[in-house]
Amino acid sequence: MCSFGSHILFAAALAVASPGFAKDTVMIELRGGDGARSVGIVSSSEEVEASGPAAITVGDDGTIYILDQNNGRVLAVDAERSQADPEVLPLPENAAPEDLAVVHNELYLWSDGVVPLERSTDADGRSQTLRAIDGGDADDYTRSVFASMGSVPPGPLNSIIDEIGRSTSRPETRPPVVQYVPSRGLGDIVAEVSATNDKAEILLRRSSSEENFLSLQLTSEGRIGTVELLDIDTTGRPYALVELVPADQPDRTGMLVVRFTPNGAMDRVYDLPIDPGTVFSRRFVAIGPRGDVLYLRSQESRAQVLKLDGREPGRKLAVAKPAKPLNTGKTGKTPKVAIVPKSRSDVIERAIGFETLNWLVTPTAYGGDPGPGCANMNRLRRPIYLIGKRGQTVKGVPYCWGCKTPLEDFVEGVEKGQTAGNVCTKSLPQSNILGVDCSGFVSDAWGLKMHVSTRAIPGIAKRLSDPWSMQPGDALNKPGSHVLLFMRFTDDRKVEVMEASPNACKGRVCRNTYSLGSLLMRGYQPVRFKGLNG
Repeated sequence: MCSFGSHILFAAALAVASPGFAKDTVMIELRGGDGARSVGIVSSSEEVEASGPAAITVGDDGTIYILDQNNGRVLAVDAERSQADPEVLPLPENAAPEDLAVVHNELYLWSDGVVPLERSTDADGRSQTLRAIDGGDADDYTRSVFASMGSVPPGPLNSIIDEIGRSTSRPETRPPVVQYVPSRGLGDIVAEVSATNDKAEILLRRSSSEENFLSLQLTSEGRIGTVELLDIDTTGRPYALVELVPADQPDRTGMLVVRFTPNGAMDRVYDLPIDPGTVFSRRFVAIGPRGDVLYLRSQESRAQVLKLDGREPGRKLAVAKPAKPLNTGKTGKTPKVAIVPKSRSDVIERAIGFETLNWLVTPTAYGGDPGPGCANMNRLRRPIYLIGKRGQTVKGVPYCWGCKTPLEDFVEGVEKGQTAGNVCTKSLPQSNILGVDCSGFVSDAWGLKMHVSTRAIPGIAKRLSDPWSMQPGDALNKPGSHVLLFMRFTDDRKVEVMEASPNACKGRVCRNTYSLGSLLMRGYQPVRFKGLNG
C-alpha cells in the first residue's frame, strides 16, 4: 500500500467565522454538485433525510480527505492550500462506501467491512484513482478506528431478545471498553475506557507494554455516554470525543472533543456544532497531526470543514449552550388506527424478518437495465444493493419511498411479478412497487395495519424524557424526516438501530450503529409506541 501525500501541515485557515461558534473558522467550503470544489448532496424529502459527504479524515502529513460518496470519489485537500481545487480521486466502481479513515498513514474504506485502498495511475499517466486491494484481515487498530464512529458489523441477532428488560436493571458502572489508537505522537496506543454516570477514566498504555503510563480523568455535569480516544498529536496531547446525554435535560445534550496535556490534565474543550439542520456524516470530526480539531459540517446546500477554536474547560464538562430546539413544521394529525397490544419480542422478531429475508431477484422484480432514473436526482430508481443482482438471492426488504409492504405481501408480490424497490424520494410514490420506507417499516414492526408517518408518530407514541431508558422496540423519531427502530445499546454506549434507508442501508432494511448524542442533537426524539407491553 502507498502512503498518501507529502504536504506540509496547516499554515493558516480561512478567516471566516462560523455562525454557530464565532471563533471557529471555515477552512474549506464545498457547494452541492459534482464539480471540483463540490460534493454530492441528495436533498431531503418528507420521510427521508438528506445525504451528504460521509467522512473526514487526515493523513499524517496533514492532507484532508473527504469522502464524497454520492459522487463516487474522495477529495484530497492540501491543508496549506485549502482554497485551491482539491485532488479528485475516483473510488472503485460499485464500492458503496460508508466511511473513510487514514490508519498508519494508509487509506481505508468501510463498505460492509474494511477495504484497503491504494492510488492507481490512469492510462493517461497523469490522473489518479483509488483501487481496492486485497489486504487480508484488518488489524485491531484499523477495526477500532472505524468502530469509534459506529462503522462496525451489527451484533448477533439472538442477543437482541435477551436485551429486553436489561436497561431497567443495568448497573451504573459499565464494563471497561478497550480501544486501539494508532496515534501520531506516541505510536500504537491501547486505551481502556471505564465510565459510570458522570465520570470516566481512560487508561493509556503502549502496545508493547502491559503497564499504563497515563490516566485521563473526566467528570461531567450530566451523564456521560460514548467516550472515544481519537488521537494523540505530535506533541503528545491526547484528544477524546465525549458524549454528554443527561437523563432528563435534552437541551443539555452535547458532543465535545476534550484535549489533554501530555501529563493528562484537561486543557481545552471543543464543542461540535451539531444541530437539527446538520446532514448526517458518519465520521464528522478528525484531529490533525499538530492538534487541529476539524469538524465536517454538511447542510443541504453546502459542506464545510471547520477548524474549531475551543474554550477553557470548567471543573466539570458541560455543553457551552443549550441545544437548538427541533422545528418540525406542521405536526401530523393523530391517525385513527387500531392499536393492538404487542410484546417487545413480537416487534423485534417482526423487524428482524425485514432485515434477514432472503429472496430471489427475479427479472420482473429487478426490472429493465439500466432501469428508470429518478427525475429529481442523479440516481437510478433501483436500490444500490440490487444493482447487478438479477437472478441472484439477496438479503433484506428493499427501500420504497411511500411504501408499506408487509413481509408476507412482499414475498407474494415478487412471485406475482411486481417490481421491488424505489429510492426516488421526491417523485410521486409508486403504488405498484414493493418495499418499505422508514415509517412504513416501523409501522409494520409495531403491528399497525396503516402507514403512520414520522409526523404522525407522536400521536401514537409517548416521548421518553430519559433516552437511556430506551428498550428494544422503542424508536428514535425525527418528525418529517426519518425514524429508527431501537435495538439495543452497545457495550460502548452507542445505539444499534434498524432502519429502512435509501442511503445509509444502500436501499434496504438494515441495522446501523450511531452515537446517541449526535442523533439527539440532530433532532431525533426517543419515543415508545403506546401499544407496547412493558
